[in-house]
Amino acid sequence: MGSGGFAAAVAACPSAAEAFLKYYGIVSGGTSAESRQALVELSLAIDGIEGMRDVIFADIPKLIPFIDLEDMSLFSCFYDFVFFICREKGQKSVTIQRAVAAWRIVLSGRFRLLDRWCNFVEKYQRHNISEDTWQQLLAFSRCVNEDLEGYDPRGAWPVLIDDFVEQMHRIYHSTDCSSAMESQCNISSTLKGLDPQPGSKRKCPHLKSNEEDVELSDSFTRSVHLTPIKRLKESHDARYGAGESAKTTHFSNSSSGGYHEDMNLHNSRGYLQNSPCNVEDALSKGFEGCISMKCPF
Repeated sequence: MGSGGFAAAVAACPSAAEAFLKYYGIVSGGTSAESRQALVELSLAIDGIEGMRDVIFADIPKLIPFIDLEDMSLFSCFYDFVFFICREKGQKSVTIQRAVAAWRIVLSGRFRLLDRWCNFVEKYQRHNISEDTWQQLLAFSRCVNEDLEGYDPRGAWPVLIDDFVEQMHRIYHSTDCSSAMESQCNISSTLKGLDPQPGSKRKCPHLKSNEEDVELSDSFTRSVHLTPIKRLKESHDARYGAGESAKTTHFSNSSSGGYHEDMNLHNSRGYLQNSPCNVEDALSKGFEGCISMKCPF
């Protein structure tokens, strides 16, 4: 931030601009021991004015436009300055509420998982945010993509970030499964008999309505009874001529009537059920009729 930018920042947000300038001067020069001592003195000076931390924090959004966000070193310093201001008097950590509010300000547009991260922290975190977690999140936002590519589980990430990644993997896996199920449903809707039903992946195509059962049973009964008789009649006509055909026809009608009566004894509604036993019984009746007529095979 140049002299012109600093003058404009002071005019827009004097408290935040002056505090950041002092902080930047401390961390960018001198030894580590000197910097730590200087930061302690700056913190005491800010706490000496009641409500000053809240005033500076409220001016953070006004200060951001004057920060060169493309300068990663400068932005990292500004990011740490925000944590420095968010700390309450005498505390080395930041409350969850204040940390989430600060992240939404300084990482907006710079961290694609920002909303999910903030929601996760608000829902699952039970302790204040440490300085290490605060700094590591900035590194996480820079090296990890939205699909979590770039995340190294062997890295020295804070437990909170590891838990967040695990939660995101569960969400992504659940989304993939839902998409696969929706795709299966779309395919099933175009194919008859594949509609998903509760408790089963596919609906059995033979489970139809009662009316279709009746129609199928009647058709099958007629096929079982009439097919052997028709073949027998054709064979008899070919061997004995039309004269004997009339007798055969009379016998066939009476035999067919007997078959229907016998079938009705098995079914009070008058039609054949689709079961293996009834089918076998009907076939045996047909062959029995052929044998009784001494039909050669």
